[in-house]
Amino acid sequence: MDKTLIEKYREYANSDEAFAVLFVKKYLEKSKGKWIDIVNYSNSKYYYVNDLEFKFIICVLYDKKIQPKYPPIMNFYNNGKFNERSYKETCRAITWETAHRDISEQKANYIKGISYKIEGVKFNKNKNSNFFIEEAPQEIKDLEKNINDRTNPLWDIAFKYASKCF
Repeated sequence: MDKTLIEKYREYANSDEAFAVLFVKKYLEKSKGKWIDIVNYSNSKYYYVNDLEFKFIICVLYDKKIQPKYPPIMNFYNNGKFNERSYKETCRAITWETAHRDISEQKANYIKGISYKIEGVKFNKNKNSNFFIEEAPQEIKDLEKNINDRTNPLWDIAFKYASKCF
């Protein structure tokens, strides 16, 4: 395994971009099975990247046209002992490199992915009040089930039903 690839991946893995990718994977259902290209993001002192909290993220999803090729698992045995940590890190680095290569090739071929803007919200789950007022329609109240998923078009009107404390 190319040590420089592992080193580059380690640097990336501790970046805000890596946390943004995890945020998208966690809160955007449509990202499953896709490569995620982070275009822009913003966080502020009230949003904590390590907790996967962002003010907003703009990303583009691409189909996976190139599949990663991982080394044989046997390469990670030393004196009969499997080095799981090294294997996982190597596979993650290869996946990361493959995603960047695949996205770059698709962009070079003028293939456009689907863009999303995800706006985060800080929501205190321990607070004993609802995000929406009592008079809000049920379909708006149902948005509370996943308060961080802003892909539902109902969010365009939902904030007019937000409780004053939010």
